[in-house]
Amino acid sequence: MNKITDRRDDLSEFLKGYQYQPGLTKYLDGLDAQPFGQGIVNEIVLWEVNRYAPLGRAALEALNSVVDLESGSHRSTFNVIAALLLEQGVDLPMASTFLRFRNPRVFQIIDRHAYRAISGNDYPLYPGSKDGEKIELYLRYLDDLVDLARSKNLEFRTLDRLLYMFDKKTNGKL
Repeated sequence: MNKITDRRDDLSEFLKGYQYQPGLTKYLDGLDAQPFGQGIVNEIVLWEVNRYAPLGRAALEALNSVVDLESGSHRSTFNVIAALLLEQGVDLPMASTFLRFRNPRVFQIIDRHAYRAISGNDYPLYPGSKDGEKIELYLRYLDDLVDLARSKNLEFRTLDRLLYMFDKKTNGKL
């Protein structure tokens, strides 16, 4: 086992390889005496858990373009979802979360619990799955949610939460 105290060379050389969340790290390092609010605390938490996903201009524009879509029009958003999936740190569950909070009338979060609750199957995707497969699965999932909302007279905008809780209570752990 190597201990840093046993080293005799220039230890500052190790800092040259530090590349953890470089943009966010620089921002957080520059806060100095600025008072912390919940927004900064949230950014620190995202930095710590390595879940910070800074979206580029094109992805943000695509995301904001869905705000006025009407219920059931999710099939028109293939390119929007594709733009989000191109961003570093964004996979389908995160993309669906952005979309859901941007327009809950059209989008809901897909995760392992919600998917299992609606399909009866384990979530079939992994980070290396092709983006086209991810998008098609998500669009089919939204189709199923639209059908569920109609057939069971449920409010679409809360289905992801309902499915999540249903699965945890009736199917247990993943």
